Amino acid sequence: MELDGRVAIVTGAASGIGLALARELVRRGARVVVGDLHRDATEAAAASIAGGVGGETPSGDDRVRAVPVFGDTSDPTVIAAQIAAAQAAFGPVDVYFANAGISTGAGLGATEEEWSRSLDVNLMAHVRAARALVPGWIERGSGYFVSTASAAGLLSQIGSATYTTTKHALVGFAEWLSITYGDDGVGVSCVCPM
Repeated sequence: MELDGRVAIVTGAASGIGLALARELVRRGARVVVGDLHRDATEAAAASIAGGVGGETPSGDDRVRAVPVFGDTSDPTVIAAQIAAAQAAFGPVDVYFANAGISTGAGLGATEEEWSRSLDVNLMAHVRAARALVPGWIERGSGYFVSTASAAGLLSQIGSATYTTTKHALVGFAEWLSITYGDDGVGVSCVCPM
Protein backbone atom coordinates (compact mmCIF):
# COMPACT_ATOMS: atom_id res chain seq x y z
CA MET A 1 0.00 0.00 0.00
CA GLU A 2 1.26 3.45 -0.88
CA LEU A 3 1.29 5.45 2.37
CA ASP A 4 2.21 8.92 1.12
CA GLY A 5 -0.74 11.22 1.79
CA ARG A 6 -2.74 8.54 3.63
CA VAL A 7 -4.46 9.21 6.94
CA ALA A 8 -3.93 6.66 9.70
CA ILE A 9 -4.89 6.10 13.31
CA VAL A 10 -2.55 4.05 15.51
CA THR A 11 -3.71 2.94 18.96
CA GLY A 12 -1.28 1.99 21.68
CA ALA A 13 1.04 4.46 19.97
CA ALA A 14 2.83 6.02 22.95
CA SER A 15 5.46 3.29 23.04
CA GLY A 16 6.66 0.00 21.59
CA ILE A 17 5.19 -1.35 18.37
CA GLY A 18 2.61 1.44 18.16
CA LEU A 19 5.15 4.24 18.38
CA ALA A 20 7.38 2.50 15.84
CA LEU A 21 4.38 2.14 13.49
CA ALA A 22 3.42 5.79 13.84
CA ARG A 23 6.99 6.96 13.19
CA GLU A 24 7.34 4.75 10.12
CA LEU A 25 3.99 5.87 8.74
CA VAL A 26 5.03 9.53 9.03
CA ARG A 27 8.43 8.73 7.52
CA ARG A 28 6.59 7.30 4.52
CA GLY A 29 4.42 10.39 4.14
CA ALA A 30 1.28 9.45 6.06
CA ARG A 31 -0.46 11.70 8.56
CA VAL A 32 -1.24 10.01 11.85
CA VAL A 33 -3.48 10.25 14.88
CA VAL A 34 -1.45 8.95 17.80
CA GLY A 35 -3.77 7.26 20.28
CA ASP A 36 -2.95 5.97 23.73
CA LEU A 37 -4.38 5.82 27.22
CA HIS A 38 -2.54 8.59 29.08
CA ARG A 39 -2.45 12.24 28.01
CA ASP A 40 1.21 13.00 28.77
CA ALA A 41 2.55 9.87 27.06
CA THR A 42 0.30 10.37 24.03
CA GLU A 43 1.29 14.01 23.61
CA ALA A 44 4.98 13.17 24.07
CA ALA A 45 4.75 10.43 21.43
CA ALA A 46 3.11 12.78 18.92
CA ALA A 47 5.72 15.43 19.69
CA SER A 48 8.53 12.97 19.08
CA ILE A 49 7.29 12.23 15.58
CA ALA A 50 8.52 14.52 12.79
CA GLY A 51 5.94 17.19 12.13
CA GLY A 52 3.98 16.30 15.26
CA VAL A 53 3.07 18.62 18.06
CA GLY A 54 6.36 20.29 18.92
CA GLY A 55 8.28 18.08 16.50
CA GLU A 56 10.62 19.00 13.68
CA THR A 57 9.10 19.05 10.22
CA PRO A 58 10.81 16.98 7.52
CA SER A 59 12.51 18.76 4.60
CA GLY A 60 10.98 22.14 5.34
CA ASP A 61 7.45 20.70 5.21
CA ASP A 62 5.46 22.78 7.67
CA ARG A 63 2.39 20.50 7.76
CA VAL A 64 1.66 18.77 11.04
CA ARG A 65 2.04 15.02 10.51
CA ALA A 66 0.89 13.67 13.89
CA VAL A 67 -1.76 14.70 16.40
CA PRO A 68 -2.47 13.11 19.78
CA VAL A 69 -5.82 11.81 21.02
CA PHE A 70 -5.62 10.19 24.42
CA GLY A 71 -8.15 7.88 26.06
CA ASP A 72 -9.23 4.28 26.39
CA THR A 73 -9.37 2.98 22.84
CA SER A 74 -11.92 0.33 23.79
CA ASP A 75 -14.38 3.16 24.52
CA PRO A 76 -16.55 3.95 21.47
CA THR A 77 -16.48 7.68 22.32
CA VAL A 78 -12.66 7.66 22.21
CA ILE A 79 -12.70 5.80 18.90
CA ALA A 80 -15.13 8.41 17.57
CA ALA A 81 -12.87 11.21 18.88
CA GLN A 82 -9.84 9.69 17.13
CA ILE A 83 -11.75 9.46 13.85
CA ALA A 84 -13.06 13.02 14.23
CA ALA A 85 -9.56 14.34 15.01
CA ALA A 86 -8.16 12.60 11.94
CA GLN A 87 -10.88 14.03 9.72
CA ALA A 88 -10.49 17.54 11.13
CA ALA A 89 -6.69 17.58 10.86
CA PHE A 90 -6.07 15.49 7.75
CA GLY A 91 -9.21 14.09 6.08
CA PRO A 92 -10.95 10.71 6.03
CA VAL A 93 -9.19 7.77 7.69
CA ASP A 94 -7.55 5.38 5.23
CA VAL A 95 -5.84 2.98 7.62
CA TYR A 96 -6.58 1.96 11.20
CA PHE A 97 -3.93 0.20 13.28
CA ALA A 98 -5.69 -1.44 16.24
CA ASN A 99 -2.51 -2.00 18.20
CA ALA A 100 -3.42 -1.37 21.85
CA GLY A 101 -3.47 -4.47 24.01
CA ILE A 102 -3.19 -5.63 27.60
CA SER A 103 -2.21 -8.74 29.50
CA THR A 104 -3.98 -9.24 32.81
CA GLY A 105 -4.80 -12.16 35.04
CA ALA A 106 -3.33 -15.63 35.10
CA GLY A 107 -4.98 -18.98 34.54
CA LEU A 108 -8.20 -19.82 36.29
CA GLY A 109 -7.35 -17.27 38.98
CA ALA A 110 -8.14 -14.36 36.65
CA THR A 111 -11.03 -12.33 38.01
CA GLU A 112 -14.24 -11.51 36.16
CA GLU A 113 -13.02 -7.92 35.92
CA GLU A 114 -9.70 -9.03 34.37
CA TRP A 115 -11.57 -11.17 31.82
CA SER A 116 -13.92 -8.30 30.97
CA ARG A 117 -11.10 -5.79 30.62
CA SER A 118 -9.03 -8.14 28.43
CA LEU A 119 -12.00 -8.85 26.18
CA ASP A 120 -12.76 -5.14 25.95
CA VAL A 121 -9.26 -3.99 24.98
CA ASN A 122 -7.91 -7.02 23.10
CA LEU A 123 -11.02 -7.83 21.07
CA MET A 124 -13.97 -5.45 21.37
CA ALA A 125 -11.86 -2.35 20.69
CA HIS A 126 -11.15 -3.84 17.24
CA VAL A 127 -14.82 -4.71 16.68
CA ARG A 128 -15.94 -1.22 17.70
CA ALA A 129 -13.37 0.49 15.47
CA ALA A 130 -14.38 -1.71 12.52
CA ARG A 131 -18.05 -0.84 13.11
CA ALA A 132 -17.15 2.85 13.00
CA LEU A 133 -14.93 2.71 9.88
CA VAL A 134 -15.86 -0.16 7.57
CA PRO A 135 -19.22 1.21 6.32
CA GLY A 136 -17.48 4.41 5.12
CA TRP A 137 -14.68 2.42 3.54
CA ILE A 138 -17.20 0.32 1.63
CA GLU A 139 -18.80 3.53 0.33
CA ARG A 140 -15.37 4.89 -0.70
CA GLY A 141 -14.26 1.54 -2.10
CA SER A 142 -11.10 1.38 0.02
CA GLY A 143 -9.75 1.23 3.55
CA TYR A 144 -7.36 -0.91 5.53
CA PHE A 145 -7.72 -2.41 9.02
CA VAL A 146 -4.64 -3.77 10.79
CA SER A 147 -5.03 -5.72 14.02
CA THR A 148 -2.04 -6.41 16.24
CA ALA A 149 -2.65 -9.80 17.80
CA SER A 150 0.27 -11.90 19.00
CA ALA A 151 1.89 -15.26 18.52
CA ALA A 152 -0.35 -16.06 21.50
CA GLY A 153 -3.26 -15.76 19.08
CA LEU A 154 -1.87 -18.72 17.12
CA LEU A 155 -0.16 -20.72 19.87
CA SER A 156 -1.31 -20.80 23.46
CA GLN A 157 0.80 -18.69 25.80
CA ILE A 158 1.62 -20.29 29.11
CA GLY A 159 0.51 -18.15 32.01
CA SER A 160 -2.19 -15.76 30.87
CA ALA A 161 -5.47 -17.37 29.87
CA THR A 162 -7.05 -13.95 29.31
CA TYR A 163 -4.35 -12.85 26.87
CA THR A 164 -4.20 -16.10 24.92
CA THR A 165 -7.97 -16.44 24.64
CA THR A 166 -8.60 -12.85 23.56
CA LYS A 167 -5.75 -12.91 21.04
CA HIS A 168 -7.10 -16.17 19.54
CA ALA A 169 -10.50 -14.48 19.23
CA LEU A 170 -8.87 -11.43 17.62
CA VAL A 171 -7.20 -13.57 14.94
CA GLY A 172 -10.62 -15.07 14.20
CA PHE A 173 -12.23 -11.63 14.00
CA ALA A 174 -9.57 -10.33 11.61
CA GLU A 175 -10.03 -13.36 9.37
CA TRP A 176 -13.81 -12.90 9.41
CA LEU A 177 -13.46 -9.19 8.60
CA SER A 178 -11.23 -9.99 5.64
CA ILE A 179 -13.50 -12.71 4.26
CA THR A 180 -16.64 -10.62 4.72
CA TYR A 181 -15.44 -7.27 3.36
CA GLY A 182 -12.38 -8.03 1.23
CA ASP A 183 -14.39 -7.93 -2.00
CA ASP A 184 -15.71 -4.49 -1.01
CA GLY A 185 -12.25 -2.88 -1.06
CA VAL A 186 -11.48 -3.33 2.63
CA GLY A 187 -8.03 -4.76 3.29
CA VAL A 188 -7.28 -6.53 6.54
CA SER A 189 -4.02 -7.67 8.09
CA CYS A 190 -3.48 -9.39 11.40
CA VAL A 191 0.01 -8.99 12.84
CA CYS A 192 1.22 -11.70 15.22
CA PRO A 193 4.55 -10.55 16.72
CA MET A 194 7.02 -13.20 17.83
